[in-house]
This record gives sequence, C-alpha cells and structure tokens, in this order.
Amino acid sequence: MGIWADIAEIIGALATATALFFVAKATRHSRQTVEESQRMRRLEAERDQRAITTAERRQAGRVAFWPVKKKFQGKEQWGIELVNSSEAPIFRLTLERPEGVTRRDHPIPAIKATAKILPPGRYFFSHQDRWPVYIDASHVCEPLPGNIDYMGTVTFMDSDGRHWVRGADGKLQQQAPEGAVASQGAVHSGL
Repeated sequence: MGIWADIAEIIGALATATALFFVAKATRHSRQTVEESQRMRRLEAERDQRAITTAERRQAGRVAFWPVKKKFQGKEQWGIELVNSSEAPIFRLTLERPEGVTRRDHPIPAIKATAKILPPGRYFFSHQDRWPVYIDASHVCEPLPGNIDYMGTVTFMDSDGRHWVRGADGKLQQQAPEGAVASQGAVHSGL
C-alpha cells in the first residue's frame, strides 16, 4: 500500500501542476483580453471625441475672411471680405482690425464692425462702415495677398451657442462663453 500511496501522491502532484499551468495560462489570456478591451475602449473614446470636435467645428470652420479691394459706385474701397458658407447664420459677430501700415508706408485704417446676426453669404467690411455690407454673388472683389496687416480678427457665436475666434493668422479657436468661470480657461486650442 505504501507504493500505491506514493504513486497516488505523484499523480496528484502532476495533476495539480498541470492545473496550475492551465490556470496561469488562462489568467495570462484573460489579462491580455482585458488589456485589449481597454485599448479598444480608449480608441473608441478618442474616435468619438474627434467626431464630436469635428461636428462642433463644422459651422465655425465655414466662416472665413481675407483682405480685398472692391469697386463700389466708381470708387475703389479696401476692406475685408467675410464669407459665411455654412447653412446657418452666425451671431454676435465682431470683426476688428488694428491700424497698420502697408509695405509702402501708407496707413491702413482700423476696422471695428459688428453684426448681431449674419446669415450665410458674402460680406464686405471697411473702416467706413460699422456694419457689414452684403456682397452680391455676381460682384467680384480682388483679394489682397501678401500683407498680414490687412487681416483682422473675427469673433462670433455659432448656431449651437459655441463662441469662436479666428485670428489674423487664420487659426480657428473655440472660446469660453462670456461670463464663464475663469477656472475653466479662456481659450481652447483649435485643430
């Protein structure tokens, strides 16, 4: 009976070792599955965040402006053309351009114009008007490339209530709404 007891103990030890081997292998596989699941969840969250950011920027990204010359009633006017090519109006628009100087040392007058609502379309801003002037689709304005001093800064609210600023460098950034708590931060980076 002694030898059979020893054989039974050896078989029991081998079965325990085999069971431990499979438990360790299953644990390793389970850990890998959890890690893969967490990685997939992070990827999904990042994709969802990108989709939200893209949707948030959709209307604001369709508001652009540049310096132009236009002929109006036989006179040449210099100013800024702003295009809202989105499908909805923008609100509380302010376009500001500080005084500047051309490459030939001619003064560039400051512009400060506002509009409470600006439907989709083309608009002309100049130092002579406090309000934007609608540009008919058939009217051609000549762009003025080359001098950043002709550019300005536009702030507005989109139709979903988000506040935006597009600077002279062309970057679009989301702003905290007026009166927001300072701890929330004033400007969020653009993409």
